[in-house]
Amino acid sequence: FLRKYIPISLWEQRQRYKEDFNAEYDEYRSLHARIETVNRRFMELDQQRKLLSPGSKEYQVQKRK
Repeated sequence: FLRKYIPISLWEQRQRYKEDFNAEYDEYRSLHARIETVNRRFMELDQQRKLLSPGSKEYQVQKRK
């Protein structure tokens, strides 16, 4: 990363960096949205787990998810 993106000293270099950013930004946003969805699901499961008794059948089922 540091080798590819050295400090900007020329306008053309700035344009290349901008083009690289724009080319990758849609993929970044897509991956970020997927991660957020998975993270929300983990948070939901954790909240559900906190409501269950550790020895209960429901707890064991949630634990396996």
